[in-house]
Amino acid sequence: MFAQSLVMGQSAEDVANFASQQFDEGNFAIASKAYNRALFFGYTDKAFAAQRIAECYTHLEQYKLAGDFYDKSYRFSESDSMKNEAILGKTFSLLMEEKFILGLRELLNFNENQNASQQASFHFLKGISYFGLKNDSVSFNEFIKIATHSPLQNIDTSVVKSEFQKIFRYDKKYNPQRAYVMSGIIPGSGQFASGEFSAGLNSMLLIGGLYLVSLRVMHIYSFWDAVLAVFPWIQRYYLGGMEHSKQLAISKIDNKRYQSYLKILKASTPGRYK
Repeated sequence: MFAQSLVMGQSAEDVANFASQQFDEGNFAIASKAYNRALFFGYTDKAFAAQRIAECYTHLEQYKLAGDFYDKSYRFSESDSMKNEAILGKTFSLLMEEKFILGLRELLNFNENQNASQQASFHFLKGISYFGLKNDSVSFNEFIKIATHSPLQNIDTSVVKSEFQKIFRYDKKYNPQRAYVMSGIIPGSGQFASGEFSAGLNSMLLIGGLYLVSLRVMHIYSFWDAVLAVFPWIQRYYLGGMEHSKQLAISKIDNKRYQSYLKILKASTPGRYK
């Protein structure tokens, strides 16, 4: 169908124009093939064509392919601005695959002496990278820099500051090790501390019930019968409850971080990523 849209004798520029039309209309699969064809037939602006192909693959959520063509665009380009665009695009592709360290490594090549829009994107992607690595202090500074260096981006710094203040407190408020120890002292209390009241009550009732059963067995039979028949179950659920309370606290922190992260993104995302 794509091939039928092209006629014999078209120049590389004609094919590139067709590709641009398809790109503007949101037909990214067709556009990527057309730009590739233009490159094959010797289209002169190789950096632009490679970047457009990368953008097509980004829209199609084929991030590995997108990254490969951003690399080609970088190599083809002689413009610092175009090279920056390739770096930003490659970094975005890496972050969509949660490759945060590789994203930061890519940003090392960024030339910060460029326009405000690129600087805003640079700090935005850097902030996401550090957030993914749970380096929250550095991430906070990068998100704030979006507004500092690019005031026209309309960043709501009050939301960014407010949500990061919450993030800084989550580890203390829902401390996993504390939840673990608390459940070792009083079954279920670690879950209660994380706000998981149903799980805490279940743990408390289960282990409490097993203790009552063991007392009943001791009363009817003997202490050693209770040790052999019931205590292994108590130990199993006791230790399991401690570990469960720890994992619940970790999940709570992750969930709270994610909710704050969404608000931070909503308040700070530069225009090109909206």
